Amino acid sequence: MSNVHLLDELTANQISAGEVIERPVSVVKELVENALDAGTKKIVVEITKGGLELLKVTDDGCGMSKEDVSLAIKRHATSKIKTITDLETLQSLGFRGEALPSITSVARVEILTREPQANYGTKLTVAGDKDVSLEPVGTAVGTTIIVADLFFNTPARKKFLRSERYESGLIHEVLLQFSLSHPQVDFLLLREGKEVLNTIGIKNHPDLLEHYFGSSAQEALVEVKGELSGGKITGYLTLPTYHRTNRKGINFFINQRRVYSKELLKALEDAYENVLPKGQFPLCVLNLTLDPAIIDVNVHPSKLEVRLRNPLLAKEMSVLLQEVLIKQQKIPRYFLDPQKFSQANYVESRAEEMSSVSSNSEQVKSKGVQEVFQQFYSWEPSPSNNFPIKDWGKETNSFSVIAEKSEQSADPDLQLCRVIGQLAQTFILAEGEDGLYIIDQHIAQERVIYEDLLEKHAHGCLESQVLLHPVALHLTLLEEEVVLKYILPLADLGIILEHFGPRSYLLRALPSGIREEPQDFFYSLLEHLELSRGKMEALDLKKEFLVHSSCKMAIKAKTKLTFQEMEQLLHDLSKTKNFLTCPHGRPIIYKITYQEILKAFHRV
Repeated sequence: MSNVHLLDELTANQISAGEVIERPVSVVKELVENALDAGTKKIVVEITKGGLELLKVTDDGCGMSKEDVSLAIKRHATSKIKTITDLETLQSLGFRGEALPSITSVARVEILTREPQANYGTKLTVAGDKDVSLEPVGTAVGTTIIVADLFFNTPARKKFLRSERYESGLIHEVLLQFSLSHPQVDFLLLREGKEVLNTIGIKNHPDLLEHYFGSSAQEALVEVKGELSGGKITGYLTLPTYHRTNRKGINFFINQRRVYSKELLKALEDAYENVLPKGQFPLCVLNLTLDPAIIDVNVHPSKLEVRLRNPLLAKEMSVLLQEVLIKQQKIPRYFLDPQKFSQANYVESRAEEMSSVSSNSEQVKSKGVQEVFQQFYSWEPSPSNNFPIKDWGKETNSFSVIAEKSEQSADPDLQLCRVIGQLAQTFILAEGEDGLYIIDQHIAQERVIYEDLLEKHAHGCLESQVLLHPVALHLTLLEEEVVLKYILPLADLGIILEHFGPRSYLLRALPSGIREEPQDFFYSLLEHLELSRGKMEALDLKKEFLVHSSCKMAIKAKTKLTFQEMEQLLHDLSKTKNFLTCPHGRPIIYKITYQEILKAFHRV
């Protein structure tokens, strides 16, 4: 065993750099945080070869004196704290003293800086061997840091990096996040001299989110503002009509510092529990202004992950966000493209259509509007031409309970809509004060039934219907495993099974209201549960069961409805808590404004 000895300063700094500087984006993050703490109004980042060959960060902040810049490259030097107790009241983005010395230990660095009151600035150059050069220089107020040949003296670290394009993408991503936490600051990113990010002149979250994610995201935004224990929350999130297949659009900030928190993430997902399907996530920018003493920012060296010392705060946030989603619902607009209605386009599209007809006339003749819609909807035949929607309302007494809770939350436009017809026996057409409303009848009633079942389950009054003739079920080995795993929760939901022999069961009861054949409903439910591979918890099972049941109880596409039935469905939908999406997350309703229609017909 070797003797204990002290590491030389360069080696110690390189080890420290491994904790702080993992790749080029780490350099950008540290330097941008320093720039923001310096009060900058504009940050320009320039990169070459993914930041490995050259990385330059320029700000117009308060700058540094000659003495400060000399100290800044030394280990544990910082202007943010003086004693350990200062960490509990820390308001700045950075506090560690490893950032600049860690960078200078693995790259060639040049710093140009000047304070507002100074007649000239200071230029400092340093490389891994700490051969420091300091001289006066003419430069603008603020600080410019040029990092060249990153990891020039630690080539092994380069092996863990990916392509230049990927490393550049990470830098773009971190600047996007900084712009969302500090919308008042202009950010500019140049890659190989070409502009790839520019927020100059964009000073608020809605415009930034539209800039990054498009008009559909901006259209679905609602503002969040409220009080929490020990602080407040502000920001924006999207209604369920806009969602993504990953969590990359979820942004949490505490005191303008981007953070990761399992508690906050769960609180957000809980708020969307009954309006977004599993695997779909919202877009949000939420900033919590909290007393630094109630959060722990030292969970990880990167300062990204935090812990909340108040366990009730996340729950409060979830309830608040849920209320926002209910109160601020707005029907999404469907935008018509007037270009498609121009005479030239009409002639061109008509020519293509006629060409298609002539080449395949028999097939085209046999197609109707309903078959076109089948490309988008999985239509199921209805047992009868008419579905007694009004009877469903009579069978359930909880609609009045739901209405009392959400009377003020429904979109006033929806309550004033007047039914004018049915399209392809699938969509209800209604006229409102500002345009045409198109409602998918199947998923609209699916939402109505789901909330009713949810209310009944919460009060323990889900009704079970005993079958007049028990149905014999013959299960595969996998199906039986699913049944045995979930047999108690299924019984709690009104499905009564009796063992009848090897992999054979008698189905004796189902929840009331199921209009499918009992065995069809049960086998489709089993298939749904099998997809979870037995990983679903009992609580998730109950939710999935209610979703599945509401889908099976709802009217199908291609079902003719009377005006009275359509009006009843629209009335019931207006009383639900969340009338924008079905429990699977599909949109229920769109509106086309009169203005859009007038534009399409060139009347305005």
